[in-house]
Order: sequence, then structure tokens, then C-alpha cells
Amino acid sequence: MAAQKVRRRSPWILVAAVGAVLALLVGVAVIVPNIRHRLAPDGSDHASATTTTPPPAETLDVPGFDPAPGSLTLNLPDDDGSEPVTVSFDLPENAVRSEGAIGLSFDATELANPQWGSADSNLTLTLGELDAPVLRFGGNGVDRRMWWTSSEEDAPDWAEATVTPESLRAVERTAETIDAKVTLTLDLGHDDPARAADMASYAQDIFGDRLLAVSIGNEPNGYFHENQPQLAVRDSDWDPEAYQDSLRDYAEAVEQTAPELPIAGPGAYDAPWWRAFAEAGISDEAALTMHWYPLWDCSGPQGSIANPTVEDLTSPALRQQAKKIIGMGKDVADEHDLPLWMEETGPTSCPGTNETSRTHAQALWTVDYAFSAMESGVSRLAFHSTLQSCSGGAPMSSICATGSLDSPGLIVEGRSSYLALMQLAQMPEGQVLSPSTSGDGRISVHGVLTDDGALGIAIVDMRNPAEDSSIRTVQVSAPGGLPEGAPRVWELSTGSKLGAASLYAEESSLAAPAPIAGELAGASLAPAEPVSVPSSPGEVTLLQFDQVTRTSDGA
Repeated sequence: MAAQKVRRRSPWILVAAVGAVLALLVGVAVIVPNIRHRLAPDGSDHASATTTTPPPAETLDVPGFDPAPGSLTLNLPDDDGSEPVTVSFDLPENAVRSEGAIGLSFDATELANPQWGSADSNLTLTLGELDAPVLRFGGNGVDRRMWWTSSEEDAPDWAEATVTPESLRAVERTAETIDAKVTLTLDLGHDDPARAADMASYAQDIFGDRLLAVSIGNEPNGYFHENQPQLAVRDSDWDPEAYQDSLRDYAEAVEQTAPELPIAGPGAYDAPWWRAFAEAGISDEAALTMHWYPLWDCSGPQGSIANPTVEDLTSPALRQQAKKIIGMGKDVADEHDLPLWMEETGPTSCPGTNETSRTHAQALWTVDYAFSAMESGVSRLAFHSTLQSCSGGAPMSSICATGSLDSPGLIVEGRSSYLALMQLAQMPEGQVLSPSTSGDGRISVHGVLTDDGALGIAIVDMRNPAEDSSIRTVQVSAPGGLPEGAPRVWELSTGSKLGAASLYAEESSLAAPAPIAGELAGASLAPAEPVSVPSSPGEVTLLQFDQVTRTSDGA
């Protein structure tokens, strides 16, 4: 089936429309999307979305996803005597907008992967579930293992992947279909400005307005590090000043072949290098970019908060650390009047499989971290992933190929953290609110205010459902600091839940947005009229409140 360009409407909007149509289509056959039939994590069976088996390239393969849940039942929480978790919101000045802010980062060697733009792959269909996502290409491979050529030259011995203009055109076909924006990292490791500028020129022509920026090198602060000799592409003389010299040479070459192409950087995890980029004096600076993996202490002491463990991944201390680190980058970006992008991130930079790999805890962290980053000023966020095999490939990747390690194939599958990204895409698009939440931090709450007045709320409950079954009350207050003419009354309309039986579960469940049923159906939210909703351990609850108008008598 040929790919068609479709701009996906917000799932929240679609819920009401679908319900109205189904009410009229009595006795009429309805065609629904092909969703691979899987048992839910609790063992229950869901009805198959089709009666025939579709080809794999037309199948969304995301275990645990329910595309047609019917409704989401929410009842008033019981009064168990415990203090409710209270949350209030403000609309900050220059609030980050959520649309098009979240997506995936890939190693630049993946540009040569045959899955892009292929009618025999379900990659485009799968990425389309993220609703106009970020696509970033960089990683360690761009400076060490990727070879670009536009003239069919033979690749050097060090090259593991050859990228050509046709490779970029294949990626553009996917980007066009899913309405994605792209950033591309150029090879600085081999010190060849002319070749990098040639790649930039082709990228500018092929992607057009979809190309937000190019970066010059990936993590230049790691080009020489005594603890990582296997990654060295420079000698001990390499420092921020040397980087600035190379950056200027490359930027001049790019300007010659791709005039006015924006350049973002440095794609580093160290403040001196952020300043080196911002103060290099190059033209067409697009954004300050940083990388961060919060669980970096691969064999750290027990007292560390950065060990690759489920305990550290779900700790409130990690959220505070994220805001601190991101805040440092935001300060530098603001100082130089640049937006802040997190172009590469994930739970941990530790190699191989660890306790957090492929867990429901990673899914919960993904939702909470994405919102925390946007609340801290990040306007573009890319979770590092791979198109390698699910078996033997990168264990922290949100998606993976279903084939073998030496032959991954063209079909991809979404893991639990991909469900988290899908739920983030369910959130209505708008300005990200600043929350103030009570309690010990195990339950966090986030919000988005849409341009048409709707309010989206995400409640992330990091408690382990295998150890704690208590339902907590979350008391949500109407947002303050809204401009004149903004809504003052909202009504609860739709919602979805992401959950699992344990933080250590290797599969999560997610339902598509559905109308609210039960005692909380149509619950009202207004100033001085908070609404209380239940929160269960190990769940992310997304709720949408639609704007309503009250009459003069309060009806």
C-alpha cells in the first residue's frame, strides 16, 4: 500500500467524533486500523481489530496497545484518611509548546537502513503514532562509522554504513508522511568540511522546510577522553577552543553550499562546550543542544542516585536532578537568546542490558521526564533509539526490528517505552503548564493548556503496584495566571491509562483515549472548585477537560 500523507488530528478530538459516527452506523460494516492482536499484560483477551491477517507492513506491532477500549471508568476516590496529593498550575511566560516537541534520535548510520520510506516496512506506520514527531540523526556513529558520498565513491575501511542522497530521500518519504521535522548531524570526526557541507547541501534540497538544522559533530566533548580511548577521534590537544576553530571552518563550508541553513550545537553534556558553541560567532545559530542520560553511574556506590536500577529510575530525586541539569543548559541558552533542545537522551548511558531495560519503569519515567524537560524549557526532545534487532540489539531502545541480530528485517515493534511515547502523543497540543504538586514526589502531575481552551492533565504514579495497591486521591485545581478571556470552567471528557502489574514488568498496557464513564463522567473543574481523581500505583492517567461556558445563574 502506498504511503499517504496524513496530518493526524488530536486523538482527544477524534474520540467524540468516532462515538457519534458509530451511533449512526447500525448494521454498517466499519473498517478499523490493523492492530496486531495481543493479550493484555493482565492476561485478558481483546477482540481482534480485523478478521483477516494483514501484511506485516500494514500492521502496527505494539504489544499491550488497545485501540478501542470503549470507555474509561473513573469513580470518586474513597476517603481513606490519607492526605490527598494536591496540584495547582500556572501558565509561565514563554511556556514551551508541546506540539512537535517529542520524538526519537537515531545513530546517523541508520540513515542507510532500508526501512525508511519502504512500502515493505511498517516503520512509517509505527512512527506515525507519535503525531508529527521529532526525528534526529547523530550518535557516536556519525563521527566514526558513517560515510557520506554523493558521487558513488568507494567507502573507506572504517565505514560501517554508506549514506547517499537516495538514503536521505527515503527518510524524507517517511518524514513527509508522518509530518516530522528533522535534524541531521554532520561528520566532524574525520575533519572533512567539504564532504560535510556536501551532505548539508543535499539535505537542505531534499528535506526543505522539514530540516530544522544541522549539527556539526556529535558530543565533541567526547572526542578525546582518557577513560574512553575506543571513541577517540582527536588527541589530547582537543579542547573547547579547538572545537570552536573546527566549528567555524565547517560553518563557513556549509554556508557556501547551503546558504542560511540553521546550525544547532554542540550536542554535548558539558557546560564549557555549550558556551563554546554559543560564543563561536557562527551565523544562523538555530539552538543550543544538550545530551543527558540520568543513570550514568554504571557501577556507582549504593548512595548514588544515578545507578541503572529501577529504584533510581523512579526516584523523585532523579526528577529534581533532571531539572537541575536541564536548568543549567537553559541558563546558557537564555544568556545567548537561543532555544534549548535535548537532541539525545534516554534512561541510561550504561552499555548492555541492566535492571531498567525493557521495563514498565522505563515507560513511567519516559512520560514524567518528557514533561519535566518541557517544564524546564526544553522545546525539542529526542529519545535515543535504534532499528536493530529486538533480540541482541540496544536494550533501551523504544523500538526495534523483529528479525535476527544479523538480519533485522523491515518490520519493527514498539516496546513499553514506545507506549509511553504514544501516550505523550495523546496529550492535547498547547502550552506546557508549570505544576506545583504536594507529597513525597512519587506522584507527579503535569498539564497542557490548548489554544482552544482545553486542559490536558497527566498523573504519573511511580509507586510499585506489586508492593502497594492503595489508590491515592489527587486533587486538581484550575490553572492560574491565565490571560484575559481564557476559560474558567472545564468538564472532564476523555482519558487513557498506561499501566502494568509491576515496575519490573517487561510489557505495559495502554488504551487509546476514550470517553470517561463512572462517577467522574462530566466532572467540573473551576477556580475554587477542584476535582478529585484516583491514582493507582504504576499508572499514568491522562485526562482531558474541555472548556464549558456557565450562564449568569451558574448553570
